[in-house]
Amino acid sequence: MAATEHGFVVIGAQSVGFSITNLRTLKELERGKYPVAIGEDIFAAHQILPETVDAIVAAFTAIQQLFADYGVKAITVSGSHSFFEAQNAQFVWDQLLSRTGWAVQPQTLAQESFYRTQAVFARFPHFSEITKTGTVLIDISSGSVELTAFTDGEFGFSRNLSLGPLRVYEVMSDLQRTVNNYVEVMQDYIDSRLLDFMRLLPHAEQYPNMILMGSALSLFETLIPTGERMVETDRDGFDLIYREVTHSSDQYLSEEYDLPINQVEQVLPTVLLLYRLVKTLNSQRIFISNLKLLDGLEADAAWGAGFRPVTLDPTKEIIQSAQNLADRYQVDVAHRDATVTFVLQLFDRLKKLHGLGKRERLLLQIAATINDIGSYVDTHKHYEHSDYIIRASELMGLTRTEQEMVATIARYHSSDLPQLNLGDLPEMGAARRLIIAKLSALLRVADSLDASRQQKITALRVSLRPDAVVLTATASDDIALERWTLQQKGKFFTAVFGLPIELKGRTSR
Repeated sequence: MAATEHGFVVIGAQSVGFSITNLRTLKELERGKYPVAIGEDIFAAHQILPETVDAIVAAFTAIQQLFADYGVKAITVSGSHSFFEAQNAQFVWDQLLSRTGWAVQPQTLAQESFYRTQAVFARFPHFSEITKTGTVLIDISSGSVELTAFTDGEFGFSRNLSLGPLRVYEVMSDLQRTVNNYVEVMQDYIDSRLLDFMRLLPHAEQYPNMILMGSALSLFETLIPTGERMVETDRDGFDLIYREVTHSSDQYLSEEYDLPINQVEQVLPTVLLLYRLVKTLNSQRIFISNLKLLDGLEADAAWGAGFRPVTLDPTKEIIQSAQNLADRYQVDVAHRDATVTFVLQLFDRLKKLHGLGKRERLLLQIAATINDIGSYVDTHKHYEHSDYIIRASELMGLTRTEQEMVATIARYHSSDLPQLNLGDLPEMGAARRLIIAKLSALLRVADSLDASRQQKITALRVSLRPDAVVLTATASDDIALERWTLQQKGKFFTAVFGLPIELKGRTSR
């Protein structure tokens, strides 16, 4: 088996899916799933039951045999965000590791959104053409809804809401036997949860196109022709589906749409949720896709392996997500952009000194973009507010650990300092603590270079000498404040890298 073949496994709310994929071509040699009712455990009992763990182990064992038959060595095993919502998720993770040898990688909601976006970039027909006008991607899993918007062909923003159809059904199942107007009550419940969510969305943009995808769309996937990725309908066609579902029995839906009877219970909340989103966003063209999280993992792995099945660099989405967060908290754009420019120049010119790579550069860029968001709460100790806001936010494409690293770097960009032995970062391993220290030191220097918030420095030369790092600035005005600030904040740089750093400059007028 060629080294380009990669095995993927995803634990979702309703099944364990898998594929064997050629990363060079994104062609799948095998793909399938094992039905496992994990979500029913999580949303009803808030934990994964022993018999469900047994079912996951059985699925893993069968998939392992298939991978072995194909000779697949490179394997990625992921668990959806809903899987890790279970109260006993860590215990189950350890049981799966001990019984199968597979360590399940957790996915945050922001990561899942990132991978699904990669899926549509890589596999959705005519995606670049469709997104020339406002397009919203709605991904519905059993436990949540992810809304990702595109304008003029570019990623705009992403929001998540914990309102998946299985979650709605489990919350409201008792009502079905006690009220006559169950559909109306469920609609009211969905509307109440959507109200604040929709209020936070940008209102200036129009989204005439809607792409629907996700593990909860079993009903709609029966409409997609075999071998195709999607089917298109319009508002009238979607209204017909809505009226049929809200006036039909479970038995009829099961037979008409070829659904297992245990999935029919999710059809009503799925359709009610989508109907409200279509109405609110006033979308006219509706594309129903069978793309899954699995497709996004394949595309991202191909990009990471050096292949280019996706034309858009995925880091653009991550950076845009950070800029959206900065805009939401009204960060000073001019200072933000100046800081980002300086810090990336420092990183690139001092590679021999810090020895870090592309991923660390991206984390530094994100930290420089959002380090001041805490000022929205209070300028006093704003770095502390930045820390907890970043930890509580959704940053597309970052792992939970990476997001915590960014939050910590942002905390130490200002007057606060980590202990020199980094003992106040016990939650991070030694290697990550050192990365945080290096990136924080670089960010402190970059922030100093615009201490006046007037963008006086118009050009910067970075020189790494045996005995010092010298910054030579061309400025539009006196930079005495920047020089004094660097003397104070640059002490941590010297402690981390063992070299003093100084700022020289001249005015350009």
